[in-house]
Amino acid sequence: MQDHFMPVQIRKIEIDKWCEGCAIKTDPGNDYVAEWVKNNAEWFRQAWNKSLCRHCQTWNICGHRVLTECNQYQTIQEKEN
Repeated sequence: MQDHFMPVQIRKIEIDKWCEGCAIKTDPGNDYVAEWVKNNAEWFRQAWNKSLCRHCQTWNICGHRVLTECNQYQTIQEKEN
């Protein structure tokens, strides 16, 4: 199974950066990304490793939420079997 961690982490950073930009009404810039990685990369990797998202077919849509419970995941699994 391919590890989709990096694309998901990049998506999470983009979402958080966009939210921060809305809050401060300007682009927080590349410094925001560096700070995000410094402050959040470790917990995000841990959350990803524990999540259902890493094994889900829709990882690219909502994997940034790193869910441990997900009704959609169950539905996808049922369709596969």
